[in-house]
Amino acid sequence: MSLTLDINRLYDLLINEILNDDLTKLDEDFFENIVLYFKQNKNNNSSTTINSVLNYEEKTIILSLIKKLLEIRSRKIFLDSSKKLTFSNLTLEERFLYDQIIKFKQNAENFLKDIEMGHVNKLEEIKKKVIKKTVLVRIHSDIPPFVGVDLKKYGPLEPEDVTILPNGNIEPFLNKLSLSGGWAEHLENS
Repeated sequence: MSLTLDINRLYDLLINEILNDDLTKLDEDFFENIVLYFKQNKNNNSSTTINSVLNYEEKTIILSLIKKLLEIRSRKIFLDSSKKLTFSNLTLEERFLYDQIIKFKQNAENFLKDIEMGHVNKLEEIKKKVIKKTVLVRIHSDIPPFVGVDLKKYGPLEPEDVTILPNGNIEPFLNKLSLSGGWAEHLENS
């Protein structure tokens, strides 16, 4: 089955988003269809045939339309909070992103309030939490045994091993591993 995206429809969605004050309702599988399209067309840029050049240009246009659409939707949400928006028009993926930004804003407000109130102990708690953070990593090349910032022994680690390391130990090994993309705090102490 060949998945295609209608660039004209994407363009119409973008124009509709620009012209309306509220968020445009997107299909719940909107981003999933785009991901599937890119997955299906991932290796179509390997040659210099006219079809591969056109395919590359099509993907470039699609990405720029989606990027602009997301920028406009984000601007509506965060820059003009006085407007009443229909948040149910956000896709599940957008709701996840929105929730992360709201959490960041709340943490920043709490941080500023702790500074204003002179809560030195709160700042110390934040530092301790960051030091305790761990990251899920996949090893690409041999890493000899070492003692972590948490004073625990790690290694030896071999290519293709997957492990959890303290965040403070990641930097020296960046060229020898790949990160999971975020903290692994839910895996701590397991």
